Amino acid sequence: MAKDLDEFENDDEMDESAKEFFPEELPEESTVVRDYSERRILIWEDDDARRNACLEVLSDVLVGAFFKAVKTEAEAMEQIENDDWDTFVVDFYTEGVSSSDFVKCANNYPGSILVAINMAPLTLPDERDPAKTELLRRLFDMEKPTVQLHG
Repeated sequence: MAKDLDEFENDDEMDESAKEFFPEELPEESTVVRDYSERRILIWEDDDARRNACLEVLSDVLVGAFFKAVKTEAEAMEQIENDDWDTFVVDFYTEGVSSSDFVKCANNYPGSILVAINMAPLTLPDERDPAKTELLRRLFDMEKPTVQLHG
């Protein structure tokens, strides 16, 4: 039978059987400081709402990174030609994206990564859930390739 709150002599008192579920010392909270200020991320998405949602979510997750979001493949290709990027974001669920010239260029762009995500369900409130944020962030925390592999 459980003790009433009034029956505890000491607030720190704990039933011996319950102690097995709690560590004696709590681990120190480890805070990882992530610096995305050097990141340059290009997003290509035809749908205005999805593009804006993706930009909003990624801006919140990757604080300090520089983003450019474009609507058309032609705009994306122009950005590849005129600026330096380390990350490209596309939605492979969009018809024709996976076989596009842009994806071919992004795959061969030196020192970059290509991140393919489904932009349809992206919403900032959902992505503020720490579990979802961490999974999304990990896509961008991958080391950039130092060698290009050609198949």
